[in-house]
Amino acid sequence: MLVSIGNYSLCDGTRAGGVGTTRLRFRVNRKIQVQEIFRAEQVSTFDRGNRQTTATFEITRTFPSQEEADVYVLEHEETVPSSGLVSFTAFQPNGQKVVRYLAGGKLESHELIEQIGVTTRHQYTITGGIIQQTIPSS
Repeated sequence: MLVSIGNYSLCDGTRAGGVGTTRLRFRVNRKIQVQEIFRAEQVSTFDRGNRQTTATFEITRTFPSQEEADVYVLEHEETVPSSGLVSFTAFQPNGQKVVRYLAGGKLESHELIEQIGVTTRHQYTITGGIIQQTIPSS
C-alpha cells in the first residue's frame, strides 16, 4: 500500500521512496455514551458518532549509499509534513487503483525504528476522522 500526505509520498513504490507499508493497522474508535439507569438490569448505550481512525504502519527504505541514508535520517523531520490530504492507495490484481482518504488526517508521530547501513525503517502514526472514498472537504 502506498501512503501520501499532501504532495509528500511517505512511500511511493520505489526502493528509495519506500516500496510499501508493512505492519499496517487501522484502529477506529467510536464515541459511545453509557447510561446507567438506577436499578435497571443493564446499562443503555448510545452511539454518539465522532469516529476517530488511527493508522499505524512501517516503511522500509533502501538508499544507493550510506551517506544518502544518513542524510535522509537527519533531514526527515524537516521534510515530512504534519498535515495535508492523507491518501492510501492499493492496487487490485488487474492494476486498478483503489484510493481512500483519511478525513482531517494529521501525522501524530514518526519514529526511526532502525538504520542498518543503507536501509532505514520508520514507523508512522496518522490520526484523523473516517476513511472515505471521496476527497474530504476541508
